[in-house]
Amino acid sequence: MTRPRSFDEAAVLHDAMDAFRRSGFAGVSIRGLGNATGLTSGSIYNAFGDKEGLYRAAFGYYIDAVIRRRIETYVGEANDLDGLEQLFLSLLCAPESDENGCLLTNAAVEFGAQPSVASEGLAEGFAMLEAAIRRVVERQIGGGQADLLVVRLLLLYQGILVLIRAGQNVSACPAVIRSEFEQLRKLLP
Repeated sequence: MTRPRSFDEAAVLHDAMDAFRRSGFAGVSIRGLGNATGLTSGSIYNAFGDKEGLYRAAFGYYIDAVIRRRIETYVGEANDLDGLEQLFLSLLCAPESDENGCLLTNAAVEFGAQPSVASEGLAEGFAMLEAAIRRVVERQIGGGQADLLVVRLLLLYQGILVLIRAGQNVSACPAVIRSEFEQLRKLLP
């Protein structure tokens, strides 16, 4: 009979998520994850199987707690350009704007397209972002230009996050985002 968990799983996943955001998958050890989460290595192995299992769980937590929540908060049911613009502007606020960046973007840079521990999370996270952007573009502007506009917006979204992770000055980003959405509003029927 297994012993019930005596830790707050959401808090552990949050702390592990931050450790992976800070150091990447390869850059954090089980000992480092133990220090970050307060769990012993044995507890990590018992609860998550191994480092990969904890990474997958933390990545899933990030998708739900950060990406899905932000999409619901800013885009929500309205599915309009104003909400989408606010989603983009929110990239400049923590947690994405801190020195650790976005776990989705960091994993894409760390692992690329190769099959990896991040493959499932990357596919889910990018599909979620693309779907949210596509819903707004198709609803507000129409489907004729949707593919190009969706790619353009995904490039802007991820480009901002890469600049943040690289420690670049992003003070011009709000003006760039507003300019992009002004151009999109000109396409409204």
